[in-house]
Amino acid sequence: MILYLSPKLDTSMKGFLFFFFSLLPIGVFSQQDARVQNAANVIDKAIQLSKVDIDSSVFYLNQAKAEAKTLANDSLIVKCYLQESRMLVEKGHFEQAETVLHQALKLNVPEHIVGRIWKNLGVVQYYKSQFQEALDLYLKAADIFQNTKRLKLLVDTYCDIGNVNAVLKNYEKATQYLEKALAIHKTNDIVQLRIVYNLAVLYYDLKRYSKFIATTHVAKTLAEQHNSKRILSGIYTNLSNYYTDIKPDALLAIDCGKKSLQLKKQLHLAQALPYSYNNVGYSYLKQKSYKKAIQYLDSALQQATPASKVIIFNNLKDAYAGVNNLKKALFYAEAKDRLKDSITETAQKEKVVALIEQYESEKKQHEIEVLHTKNTLQALKISQQYYWLGAVLVLSMLVLAIGYFSFRSFKTKQQLDKIILQQQLLKSQLNPHFLFNALQSIQNFIHKNDKEKSSAYLTNYAKLIRLVLENSDQNTVTVHDDKLALIAYLELQQLTHNNSFSYEVTVADAVVEDFDSLPPLITQPFVENAVLHGVKTVVNGEIHVAYYKENKALCVAITDNGKGFVSHKHEEQRLHKSMSMQIIKKQFEILQKTSKTFKGAMEIDQSNGTKVLLKFTNS
Repeated sequence: MILYLSPKLDTSMKGFLFFFFSLLPIGVFSQQDARVQNAANVIDKAIQLSKVDIDSSVFYLNQAKAEAKTLANDSLIVKCYLQESRMLVEKGHFEQAETVLHQALKLNVPEHIVGRIWKNLGVVQYYKSQFQEALDLYLKAADIFQNTKRLKLLVDTYCDIGNVNAVLKNYEKATQYLEKALAIHKTNDIVQLRIVYNLAVLYYDLKRYSKFIATTHVAKTLAEQHNSKRILSGIYTNLSNYYTDIKPDALLAIDCGKKSLQLKKQLHLAQALPYSYNNVGYSYLKQKSYKKAIQYLDSALQQATPASKVIIFNNLKDAYAGVNNLKKALFYAEAKDRLKDSITETAQKEKVVALIEQYESEKKQHEIEVLHTKNTLQALKISQQYYWLGAVLVLSMLVLAIGYFSFRSFKTKQQLDKIILQQQLLKSQLNPHFLFNALQSIQNFIHKNDKEKSSAYLTNYAKLIRLVLENSDQNTVTVHDDKLALIAYLELQQLTHNNSFSYEVTVADAVVEDFDSLPPLITQPFVENAVLHGVKTVVNGEIHVAYYKENKALCVAITDNGKGFVSHKHEEQRLHKSMSMQIIKKQFEILQKTSKTFKGAMEIDQSNGTKVLLKFTNS
């Protein structure tokens, strides 16, 4: 729960106006001076009203802007533009806000005011989710504030830079800029509180836990001084997570979680309550106080989003398993899997729709460009016979345009093919017949009251579904995740085949499980073939899966002591369907086309049983 600093639009110019008026001799205020002062007062009134009555604020701001333009006072005009841009951003009119700020850049104002304009342009890009552009603009503004010694503005901008880096997950850089801001800003005010709080969160993300604890206590003291309940609720949530996962202390974790929950209730933060209830429930779960965990987790389900329900369902599954209510545990395991499957399917559909829309849009644009160019060529041919050179140039542009849009359409179609292939692989992984048999076997153990086996196989079933769904959306998966999915799959196959075979999965020392990677959903079809067609009719069947390095290539060898798979024509057809060979080959083809560095190869040896060797290089 990271409370990152929101970017602030700068509307204040009091320092500059004070400097402007201090240059005037005392008692020499003309009618012009009075009009300038009156316009400045109207702008201040518009700024104050913007917090409570936006329509009245716009009315006064337009009055002040008209007066400032009559006076030809660039400083007042820019102050109006800064306030106007802030209100446009709040309404979501980002393009208009950019236009206003670019108009402000054309006026003659001191350098630090220019810095404020760049800063506000950075805010506009931030709200448009153009984070790299926002970062560049903030850095430009920071250089100006540093050169002009505007420390308060520099602190605000450093906070904005830290915020953007945190969003981009550049935690080291985010920490550096917030530490710079803290070094400059020494006042114990709400700004320092936000800086210290966000630093604590970043230290947690960077696993610098001693700094996290020290900084969190400083933030807690400041939050109590300023009665900032919102930040205090975040602090207690972070402490609850720390005492749950990093330095287990069940009593402290529960106490902090309840304090966070109480503060959020006082603040009427209904959307945040499910997370707080879940955190307290999870703390009780870790303490093995399963009944209390269930009470809080049930409360967490109210108003929970689908994504958070997946986490809550998983915790409820573990809690009911803890009280030996395996029927409820199975119910929540299946509910979690269904919901996660639904979320994944929705995300996949959205991607496909977006790609199709992009493809159709580019296709139409391509047709428009071609038609426009043809019309241009026809007009040139009729009216300007002697300008053949121009026609050649236009024709060249047409060829380039056709080539460009054809290339774009090809890339978009390639992405679409990749998404469709991932869906086909996912369907081949989640074989309905296999899943039904596995669930039926688990149900038999439950009826027999065999708690140990039913719990173990239920865990493997949930793990397999989770890993397959998560991995299907990735370009690559780690050896660790691939290995876990295969082990869960083989455990369930042993269950459905009455342990008629044994298996072994090994990882060589040269393989770094958490960093070495391979394409997702590619090894399991070969293991499935080994089970269904390799060792099915063999006494003491054996399946071996080995991950190892050969030169710089990651190798996966899948071997069995079965009879091979080309003895009969109908067996070849079954293999073709079981292994989804066309899909696997298509995945290799797409891998070769879309990646310049990541290559894959496949070899099959049937001289003694069956051995499938997959090789992946990433140079």
